[in-house]
Amino acid sequence: MIAKKQGAPFVAELKPSKNLQRLVIVIHLIAFVATVSNALPLVTKLAIVVLIGVNFRVNFPRLKNEQRKIRHTEKLGWEISDGGDFKAATILKSTVVTTFLIFLHIQDNPPILVANDALSMDDYRQLLVKLKMTEH
Repeated sequence: MIAKKQGAPFVAELKPSKNLQRLVIVIHLIAFVATVSNALPLVTKLAIVVLIGVNFRVNFPRLKNEQRKIRHTEKLGWEISDGGDFKAATILKSTVVTTFLIFLHIQDNPPILVANDALSMDDYRQLLVKLKMTEH
């Protein structure tokens, strides 16, 4: 949704990101190869490989089903929804904004990774601008 007026709320609906899914696959593959190729005892290698596999199996499906919305209004500030109602969110200054990824650090919550393909190009650009203008 495009915020045409200055007072209009900005709402961004995050879709599952193919780029983020690929990144998670690559990171797990690198961890697997590093584990197999190191000089640890075989039992230790197997334990680490199992942990990597369990981590992948738990976290990867969540990336495919993740549905979040981020909203900003002049009156209420930043709000985030995990599929339910919007809840107030304080964006921390440690948030990192790049053209490919946004590492959204929220007070008292785990960080949210927003890949540029999780939103339309226009919504991603607007989110970048809103984050910079509000000085998170």
